[in-house]
Amino acid sequence: MPSLPATMSAVVLNAPEQITYQTIPIPTLEPNWVLLKVGAVSICGSDVLRVWHGHAKVLPIVLGHECAGTVAAVGEGVDTALIGRRFALIPLIPNLESPISAMGFYSSSPGYSFIGSRINGGFAEYVAAPVTSIIELPDNVPIEIGALLEPCTVAYHALNRGGGVAGKTIVVFGAGSIGLLTIQVANALGAAKIIAVDLSDAHLKSAAQFGARITLNPHVTDVIQVIMNESHLGADLALEVAGVPDTLMQAVLSTRPGGDVVLVGNQPVSKQISLDIIEQMMRRQLNMHGSWMSYSAPFPGREWSGTLALMQAGKLALDAIISHRIILPELPAMFERIHQGGFDYCKIMVNIS
Repeated sequence: MPSLPATMSAVVLNAPEQITYQTIPIPTLEPNWVLLKVGAVSICGSDVLRVWHGHAKVLPIVLGHECAGTVAAVGEGVDTALIGRRFALIPLIPNLESPISAMGFYSSSPGYSFIGSRINGGFAEYVAAPVTSIIELPDNVPIEIGALLEPCTVAYHALNRGGGVAGKTIVVFGAGSIGLLTIQVANALGAAKIIAVDLSDAHLKSAAQFGARITLNPHVTDVIQVIMNESHLGADLALEVAGVPDTLMQAVLSTRPGGDVVLVGNQPVSKQISLDIIEQMMRRQLNMHGSWMSYSAPFPGREWSGTLALMQAGKLALDAIISHRIILPELPAMFERIHQGGFDYCKIMVNIS
């Protein structure tokens, strides 16, 4: 096994709003774990929240869970043939003792761990993970694209929660990075018509590029009326990705009777939602689904194998969703730039090796 340095560079969240580029010890490998030399890692919106709002489960912590790299070392019980091969990180470490995990709801089960929020993640030169928490990348999938596997699986999972998309009219409320990935995955899986709703014309332009046939800005368009006109009875499936109470109501009002609404965006806990939404769900006899992370049985689930197959087949234009590329020492300043606002970005990729 190749020799490794004793220390590594990492970006560490030491306390809320205190994130620094520093040197820390390289991870120690447990049995059945591997050490990935990180090639690329992208910033998730949850990373931004943890930096500026103190949502990290432990401190200090190395964030970063949208990650891919090359196996540099393996722990006891792991085949040394993995060394030198390229993998994407599967950040959830499920609690397999839980009966909820036995049902396939790994991310809803108490007792799980998560790389990049509960243990150190990929904003570093190396990251450690159980061998069951990595998935090999096909030769034609670059490391940067592999780092986007995890957020793509979130989109895939949300579409599965809504009963799939083939032949359906779907509406995606919120065309940020997860919304754009949802549009891409829905298009690749055979949605008949995709409608995107967002307040940003730049986001809507990207949505059209990635497969949305119709793009709507609520500031200038009666969204519900247009959706009803374009679908006659209403959308078959609506996905609320923005995490905004108003768009949740729009999703309900624009879905046909018997249709499906999937909750993907985190609604603000400080806000209240009118109970009118319950009556509208009842009258339409809608099916409402929660979607949390991206896992199903057998772990990690069809979301991961299915998304990887789409990547391998070249059906996802993921390079186009990367708006900025930086290196690891630049990461703290990038978090500050995001926090200051007025910064238009999609996926920010941190190239490490």
